[in-house]
Amino acid sequence: MSDSWAAGLGGEESEVIINRRESDRKRVRVAVSMHSDSNLYVGFADNMSEGGLFVATHELLSIGETIELVFELPGEEDLVEVKAEVCWQRAVSDLQNGTLPGFGARFVDLDDADRDRLEQFLENREPIFHPE
Repeated sequence: MSDSWAAGLGGEESEVIINRRESDRKRVRVAVSMHSDSNLYVGFADNMSEGGLFVATHELLSIGETIELVFELPGEEDLVEVKAEVCWQRAVSDLQNGTLPGFGARFVDLDDADRDRLEQFLENREPIFHPE
């Protein structure tokens, strides 16, 4: 993936998805690797919360699929490894208004130490606001 592709990340979601969120999303730029039963994918987290993240990628996974996510928080040495469930996806054919292809995933197995590191990392990040 080129740096220009990574720099252009800026996913947005519909109100239906936003209204189901338990945590505020924050803008991030974090490389993410994803392991499913038979494949390894790479993408970028464009936004993240304590509960999950949006991964900008052309490799769409099945809704309900459980995956292993691995990412490094900027300024941290230890990797975050977490199981997540794919909750929704946005195909290239569904793009509008500068949105990116990818999927949203909910963390299902984030240990306390990684949750604390994630909360600390997100604390000073810019929130993403959408009109109601």
